[in-house]
Amino acid sequence: MAISLISLFSCSNRIEHLSVDKFAAAIADGAHIVDVRTPEEFAEGSIPGAVNVDWEGGDFLNGIDILFDSSDSLYIYCRSGRRSAAAAKALRKEGYKVYNLLGGIEAWTKAGKNIDQDFKYAASLLPAGAPVPGFELNDIEGNPVNISDFRGKSVVLVFWASWCPDCRAEVPELKEMYAAADSEKVQFVSVSFDREFDALCSFAAENELPGVQLFDPAGKKDSKVAADYGVKWIPSLYLIDPDGKVVLSTVMAWKVAAALDGKVPVQGRSGQLCSDESCAI
Repeated sequence: MAISLISLFSCSNRIEHLSVDKFAAAIADGAHIVDVRTPEEFAEGSIPGAVNVDWEGGDFLNGIDILFDSSDSLYIYCRSGRRSAAAAKALRKEGYKVYNLLGGIEAWTKAGKNIDQDFKYAASLLPAGAPVPGFELNDIEGNPVNISDFRGKSVVLVFWASWCPDCRAEVPELKEMYAAADSEKVQFVSVSFDREFDALCSFAAENELPGVQLFDPAGKKDSKVAADYGVKWIPSLYLIDPDGKVVLSTVMAWKVAAALDGKVPVQGRSGQLCSDESCAI
């Protein structure tokens, strides 16, 4: 029995079942990652960089063949590992080299690894290439600031509030991003939907928030700026080019950091976005 199990999972049979850490290390520099769950499951959050080909969708192998060549190595996963193990066997028969994630995305998230939730939460944000709508709000010193004031620089535009748990959790990441950016080329601008102006001022001072801090007195639900920018959830972030066009829209700060660093975003942080009572607009 031991010999047959070794044979089943050996490299010669072109399937390797990887732990979370080994799977993460293997895909860190870019890889063909396939999520074999349903589209509905995929929309709830996926491993960054994955494409969705539903194992139970009725045309799995044809979908794979359209996207990949049989000489490609595929890194696959599902919810808990059952479907991806079956898919791996089918792919091996087609000549693919297959790496299967043991325990699926459940093991991935339990280990604190990164998931990409833009498919669900950033769907209404302005697309890349769109000109950004103009707006003017006061900063915490009471001075009017227009988004067009920063033309000629790239702008990291953040929509947030100090009462939002995920916004607060993202502050260290944003501060690291700010410290690493070239201040001559990149401007950071944050729009707060705090209920009280004093709450914003206190949080900004206590946490030494970087960049320009703006206050939207309309609040999250009635904000024209939020409506114009398609913001449904916070934190939401934009990277805007010097000409005032969208480079990237996302709910995940790591993607902005990767874009500023000239990298293709393939890694991020995990975490739940806010519910209607906390951060939804």
